[in-house]
Amino acid sequence: MAHEKNIRQITDDIKKHFSATAQPLSFAEYLEAFLANPADQLRGAAQYIRDAFDFFGTREVDTPMGKRKRYKLFDAQLADGQGRVAGQELAQQAIYKLLNTFARSGRVDRLILLHGPNGSAKTSIIRAISAAMEHYSTSDQGKLYAYRWLFPSAKNGRGHIGFGDEGSKNEDPGNSYAHLPGEALDAVLPCGLKDHPLLLIPREQRIRLFADLKEQGRLAKDFQIPDYLLRGDLCAQCRAIHDAMLASYGGDAAEVLRHIQVQRLELSGRYRRGVATVEPQMHVDAGEQQLTASQDLSALPPAIAHLNLFALRGPLVDANRGLLEYDNLLKRPIDSFKYLLVTCENGQVTMDRSTLFLDTVFIGSSNEMMLESFKAYPDFASFKGRLELVRVPYLVRTSEEIQIYADQVRTESLERHLAPHTLELAALWAVLTRLRQPDTERFESKELQKAVKSLSPLDKAKLYDSGHVPDLLNAMVAKQLKQAVEELAAWQGKNYEGATGASARAVRMLLMSAAQASDRPCLSPLGLFAEIEGLLRDKSVFSFLQRDTEGAYLDQDGILKELKKHYLDLLEDEAAESMGLATHTSYQELFDRYIQHVNAWLKKENLHDPVTRKSEPPSEKIMIDVEQIIRPEDEKPEPFRKGLIAQIGAYALDQAEAGNKPEGPPDYAKVFPRLFDRIKDDFVSTRKEIIQRNFKSFLAQSDNELLEGKDAEVAVRMRESLVGRFGYCDKCAVESMAFLLGERY
Repeated sequence: MAHEKNIRQITDDIKKHFSATAQPLSFAEYLEAFLANPADQLRGAAQYIRDAFDFFGTREVDTPMGKRKRYKLFDAQLADGQGRVAGQELAQQAIYKLLNTFARSGRVDRLILLHGPNGSAKTSIIRAISAAMEHYSTSDQGKLYAYRWLFPSAKNGRGHIGFGDEGSKNEDPGNSYAHLPGEALDAVLPCGLKDHPLLLIPREQRIRLFADLKEQGRLAKDFQIPDYLLRGDLCAQCRAIHDAMLASYGGDAAEVLRHIQVQRLELSGRYRRGVATVEPQMHVDAGEQQLTASQDLSALPPAIAHLNLFALRGPLVDANRGLLEYDNLLKRPIDSFKYLLVTCENGQVTMDRSTLFLDTVFIGSSNEMMLESFKAYPDFASFKGRLELVRVPYLVRTSEEIQIYADQVRTESLERHLAPHTLELAALWAVLTRLRQPDTERFESKELQKAVKSLSPLDKAKLYDSGHVPDLLNAMVAKQLKQAVEELAAWQGKNYEGATGASARAVRMLLMSAAQASDRPCLSPLGLFAEIEGLLRDKSVFSFLQRDTEGAYLDQDGILKELKKHYLDLLEDEAAESMGLATHTSYQELFDRYIQHVNAWLKKENLHDPVTRKSEPPSEKIMIDVEQIIRPEDEKPEPFRKGLIAQIGAYALDQAEAGNKPEGPPDYAKVFPRLFDRIKDDFVSTRKEIIQRNFKSFLAQSDNELLEGKDAEVAVRMRESLVGRFGYCDKCAVESMAFLLGERY
């Protein structure tokens, strides 16, 4: 039957997984595997996490601020289908650099503190790293091992393991108890710290082993062995068991190691294996609990049954050999984490009865307000040398911000249609609320200072997102501005760009509220605008609404007006194309014709006229007609034309370097997006009456009015284009076109 086949397949898969990952090893078998590939097994937590970054690989992100390396683990979506982090490449690189520093020094001596405004993806970054570690630990490259103690029963044929009688010994001390079945064992005690199996080798012999491996060439001479393995020791419980057994066996360490079973350690945040989180609560992060007070240890051999054994507990213990997150670290009373000063310095934590040797990367998060308060605290100077601050600001690129909502706001969960441009405008609004008025004094060129000062919030958002410069700038200044984007976006101090504004959480809340509005058929930009207007009426809700304006920047009412205007521009383009009055192809053909004449004019060459079939000089009239629309008034024709040709050449070179070889002329809308916008605007303004009539025809048909002739044809063509090409439904197409008609026509 089908269900029996499914069960058999499932059980076979589980068995294969167990055979590949969960088969236990004796200590001798583990040592053999270690010697075959020592470098992988000698990694500390910092190097292991760094290798997890490398395991997923990198890709290059080309932004107007320059090329940036992005680590693919932040794209992996490993944690319950989530886990992708939009943007934040600079924070990723900073974390990787710190991990590399820790790995090279052999010790984690500082806590990485991610700081930024609430909802800037600090926790998401840590969750993505944790999920990547978990996945990496299941791979062949990411194998980790821990150990536990096994105590066989008398019926296994080896005598009662009291360690005092000769009958307990075996002629073959290499014959480990690691592979005995469960029924042959009286007791099993795992190492509470999940310590490295190599710590079972005494320190002097361990260091000599590492030196021999380097001498033999099995380890690189400059391989940095972590302090945890060079100077670390067994936890108190394992040390007590080891020493008691060693005494009972008369110093025969081989007999002691027969009781060791080495197991694969797969990291897990859910089960707190090598990944743990400390919430901002009051209690300490580690503790000890006496086993004899709560458990019946009668099954243990007499040689160790009398020991006062203590089980270790707490997130510090759980996170050993991995990552420990301090969520909202600075919300805790400072006295509750002062131990980190010593722990970060020497990797040890002093308990009531013992000292823990840890191999852990510490990472925390804090919002900016708590960090600034902490800096004023008298003990901050002590902590300063043990903290590495990594800034995680709000995103300031719309194309990155929209990824957040594309992942979280899906049509299937909305139960209604998602209208075009809704998520794009939500992302753009979020970015606009975060931008600051630029500081012009950092630029030497007076012309560049003037250009930077003239940038509106929308201009700046487009510049950050795609490198598009305002079309009114002359070619030379436009080039300077594009080259200065990285410097323009480099903010220092606590009031950096992206420190305030609408968080992704707030925007998601607005989208969800708009999706439930009973008076709107779809989740549309108009519903989003209504929610934003409601938010702006009560400025006490969010702190970014209370900031003093900086000209047009941080003026939230003005930003909403600019957002609506931008939406109307988008609708106008779509409406014109859906009416068949103009298409992208017609603009492309017009601009291509103009460029041909400009190119011939600069080279002082003639053009072949396809109508007269003669060689004619370039038409000054064609060039002037187009330039009346696109050329800035303060720029003369010759430098303007030369700038256009140079920009086309630079674009073609970039495409060739990227491996793209387009046939025919380039897509001028991509090369000169703002110039194309001006051509479209001019085209629409000269046909206002025709467009107005077409709008009315479309809306009349939507109200089931009977239309005839061209009016009916236009209405049908508009609907088919808006729905089939641009992604509207019948309801939001009517809503958006009615909005455009009412606002502009």
